[in-house]
Amino acid sequence: MPDYADLTAQLFEAGRAFDQDSSATLRAALDALTAQQTDPKVLGELLEAVLLVGQGLDLAEVLQRITQVAASVLDAQYCALGVRGPERGLQAFVYTGIAPEVRKRMGRLPRGHGVLGELLDHPEVLRIDHLGRHPASIGFPPNHPPMDSFLGAPIIVRGELFGSIYLTEKLTGAGFTEQDEHIVSVLAVAVGIAVDNARLYERQLTRRRWMEILAHRGSEPMAGIALTDTLNGLCADVAALTGAVDVFIVTSDTGALQLHGHTGAPVDPAGITWPGLAFSVSEADGDGADWMRGRARWKTAQPMQRAPGDFGAIVLTHANRPAWEPEEVAGLTGVARVAALAVAYADQQQIVRDMEMLSDRHRIARDLHDHVIQRLFAIGMSLQTMQAAPEQVESRLTQVIDDLDTTIGQIRTSIFDLQSAHRSGSEITLRRKVLDVVAELARHAPIVPSVAFVGPVDTLVPDILAPHIEAVLREGLSNALRHSGGDRIAVRIVADDVLTVEISDNGTGIPTDAAYRGLDNLTRRADECDGNFTVESRPGGGTTLIWEVPLRPA
Repeated sequence: MPDYADLTAQLFEAGRAFDQDSSATLRAALDALTAQQTDPKVLGELLEAVLLVGQGLDLAEVLQRITQVAASVLDAQYCALGVRGPERGLQAFVYTGIAPEVRKRMGRLPRGHGVLGELLDHPEVLRIDHLGRHPASIGFPPNHPPMDSFLGAPIIVRGELFGSIYLTEKLTGAGFTEQDEHIVSVLAVAVGIAVDNARLYERQLTRRRWMEILAHRGSEPMAGIALTDTLNGLCADVAALTGAVDVFIVTSDTGALQLHGHTGAPVDPAGITWPGLAFSVSEADGDGADWMRGRARWKTAQPMQRAPGDFGAIVLTHANRPAWEPEEVAGLTGVARVAALAVAYADQQQIVRDMEMLSDRHRIARDLHDHVIQRLFAIGMSLQTMQAAPEQVESRLTQVIDDLDTTIGQIRTSIFDLQSAHRSGSEITLRRKVLDVVAELARHAPIVPSVAFVGPVDTLVPDILAPHIEAVLREGLSNALRHSGGDRIAVRIVADDVLTVEISDNGTGIPTDAAYRGLDNLTRRADECDGNFTVESRPGGGTTLIWEVPLRPA
């Protein structure tokens, strides 16, 4: 059997560490038990009850265990624990002793009126021999089990009334005794300590969950995740953590409200408002019936800020006004900062893409000037010289026609290049990939290869061929740029029944003793696609590589 001195020391030290009011209550109850020379068996049961109450950290389990332990120690048929709500009354009611079939016949659980409300208004131990005779009694609802004797005590957590513990129907004796009052006082202090520990644990879990959201979603923009996916994911995470009906991320920096992230289907953000730069909770009052969906009647807003000020908010809707803990407000503030950073990062990335597109267009304009306009000027000069040499008109016209065909191909390539640059936010086309590879390889070369496309390249060529085409370009262009010695290199890609990738130069040709290791790889790639790879080269006459694979079944 536990020693009374040990019980006193353990309980008193716990109460003193908790708060001064609990310490005084506990000392008075223990002194009264000492003066009454309480049975050591009762003290042992009390100690065991205190230890049982303190087990576990889940608040719901702790509250349910408290009712069972208290009923056992004080020999009561019924025990309940009511948790005080934000506006008096009870927001939760945990009980034991009532059979499930009886509970089904009963009406709603107590809300904190009558004798139960007396404990909320006057938080001190209350013992009643006959409930129905007490001035505060208002009777029982239909199908409620009969109850006569009553014992209640307030539960104080860090100086605030958390709720009350109620016991009815003493099973032994005529009713609850003065000794029971002191025992329930000791239990109430132990309950307060257990509830405080459980609440601290829940707050720690809440902080951890918010930190996991911040760490996970905060890293997504740098990983290349689309802004919409990140913000929709944030909304879903916040809704799951807070029990919100809906979560919306709205910005207003462009004048009109824009919806960036949401749960469920998108809504018109025009009716969503928030008061300013501070966290707020308010009743919607029907202002935005289109976006307040389901049972939502309350809205919570956490503004998002960036220099020079407010530019948006995270707005949550709830069926009832939630009781926001400081950890939750801090977590929501962190989420708002992550959302603001994600939007700002996406804006900066768009600026970078726009600058790249402008740079690309500048390059295209330069190429048009250096190649197309200069070639057209040369064609014009050639036509003028025909007057001086009429006998050469036919041969010169043939050359002019060839030059015009080449120029038209270069203009067409520039047009496709501009279209690809304009679609920078969409999927990269094969034309864009080809032009990027050519630009990369020729970045530090003395000449820039010309590129021509014939046929619906982006439509007919399947994605599976893209790696092969890139390999052909890299191998063929690298050899031509490094070894051909020519001043003209041309790439021609034709899409019809057969895909043809042709790379030609006007250089010295491939030496007869050259190794063909890289070109052999292109042969194997052609074989994998049921195609052909040929090399046409002659000393001093340049080289032409032709890689062909079928696009349509014969």
